[in-house]
Amino acid sequence: MSQILNMSRHASDEDAEYLTSLLIYNLVERCGGQVHFTAEEIRQMRERLSTKMVQIQLGNDLRLRIIDRLPELQ
Repeated sequence: MSQILNMSRHASDEDAEYLTSLLIYNLVERCGGQVHFTAEEIRQMRERLSTKMVQIQLGNDLRLRIIDRLPELQ
């Protein structure tokens, strides 16, 4: 049975940094070795971060999702 964990509650800063590094490596590798963002895209991503959260689903596979925060958590 899978568990859904809130990354900010259940992962240490070291865990989050490690998982982020793995995700970036995996993304870049799948995209042919390069990912490109414009300054405007980065600005927009930063603005949206306040309304998002990362969710980790642990089971046979590890799944990371970015989901909308509940209004009371924003």
